Amino acid sequence: MYAWFWGEKGVMVRVGRGKRRYLLFHLTTEGGRPEAWRVEKAVYEAYKKLFGVKGLSEAELAWISYEENSGFGILRCSHRAVARVRTALTLIDELDGRKARICTVRVSGTGKTLKKTLSQMKSS
Repeated sequence: MYAWFWGEKGVMVRVGRGKRRYLLFHLTTEGGRPEAWRVEKAVYEAYKKLFGVKGLSEAELAWISYEENSGFGILRCSHRAVARVRTALTLIDELDGRKARICTVRVSGTGKTLKKTLSQMKSS
């Protein structure tokens, strides 16, 4: 989706959507794995606690997928917010009263590449 606006010198400029990055993460917990919605809520809350509501909206954070069995998940964010998202993920230390740790495995420009990486990790 593109938008047009008047730029400098009276010229029409086309502006596209921002660049996106996809983060593959792995969750390890003591005991059983928490439900997907609890992990999603913890990620959003950790980011909001660090950077506020404005920062959360600028990050364009989106939950793509999470597999409860393996503990792997994919998040999408703005390319400018990758470092901040990684920081927020590392600060999550507890889920459902159990110790937890979320590590970023890989960052990519396309979700397809991460899905390929994930399938390779599962097969090996």
